[in-house]
Amino acid sequence: MKITSESDAFLALAHLCEPADENINRKLASGVSPIEVLDLLLTTGFPKRDHVAFGRKFESFNVEAEIEFSQKIGARILTRDQEGWPTQLHSLGIAQPWALWAIGSIDFRVIALSSVTIVGTRACTPYGAGIGSQWAADLGKWGTSVFSGGAIGIDSHAHRGALSVGAPTVAVLASGVHTRYPSSHENLFAQIIDNGAIVSESPPREAAQKRRFLARNRILAGLTKATCVIEATDRSGTSSTAREALNMNRIVAGVPGSIHSPTSLGVNTLLKHKDVHVVTTSADLQELVSGFNPRERGPEVETQGGPHLDRGPDWRQLSETDYEIWELLPKRGGIGIDILCQKTGRSRLDLLARLSELHLTGLVTSTDGVWRKHSEPN
Repeated sequence: MKITSESDAFLALAHLCEPADENINRKLASGVSPIEVLDLLLTTGFPKRDHVAFGRKFESFNVEAEIEFSQKIGARILTRDQEGWPTQLHSLGIAQPWALWAIGSIDFRVIALSSVTIVGTRACTPYGAGIGSQWAADLGKWGTSVFSGGAIGIDSHAHRGALSVGAPTVAVLASGVHTRYPSSHENLFAQIIDNGAIVSESPPREAAQKRRFLARNRILAGLTKATCVIEATDRSGTSSTAREALNMNRIVAGVPGSIHSPTSLGVNTLLKHKDVHVVTTSADLQELVSGFNPRERGPEVETQGGPHLDRGPDWRQLSETDYEIWELLPKRGGIGIDILCQKTGRSRLDLLARLSELHLTGLVTSTDGVWRKHSEPN
């Protein structure tokens, strides 16, 4: 098949090569056109590549059929050379995507102009889940759109928080927009499409692969004005989104967590960076993004911002495991960590991390190494 336009050439690269291929991007940055890059891939222009294998893939590729399929599923295609390409992605330099596919009721490029990326660990705690959901809802009320990755954990809580107040939200996927990952979030993705958009640099039918999650993170960081990390483990992939944002001189913020919690090690480390902002309320984050301080609107916003004690701690929000631990604690006196280890069969480190999270929510308190309930169910 003969490729004659740069747009079609970018589509071919997106279909036949891995996203963010550094060698290809260096060629493009040096002034080589995407059409010429394809010719190099088909010959010996990239010595370490199997040009014969690439040639077989290229022969079976039909750009018109792929465009037709995208139209059939309602996906809009944008390529790097086209008018309307999100200009904020220019900050990625040579790592810009070659193409983007989007499905949704809203143009993601427009709502990205006033937006924040909220990301965090998949294995989030009730503390992180509550912040992700509530802050996204608050931001949505104040006109700031929430972007995230559509994953299990903090991502899904952020999307649902925005949707709960009818605010638009965008999921940038590591899979294609047709083979959406994770499949367990299909109902959530349907809601996002109805109230925002799903976006990917991978062709619609591509499955999620481990390396594509890291590649996806640079797009999340590039599309929005700020990135906020709520919970992240040590060496978390989430932290790569923050690093990408810092490299582009974007606003980066983090929510501090317990020093005993494994789910906060990454974000607490991130907060040591001189250019990363500490945020403890949704109003803090909104002011960073827009310069607008929601507190100036009146006292009602003081109830915004996550699970503060003045909201009243709610045991109903606990995970099954945390509830079992909380139930073992007496209302008066206290129980030591060693006895809790015996009763639960859990390690000291795990219990201390979970008790520290419960302490942050206001449900437990500790004196002289013994733990007790801080509140009882109504």
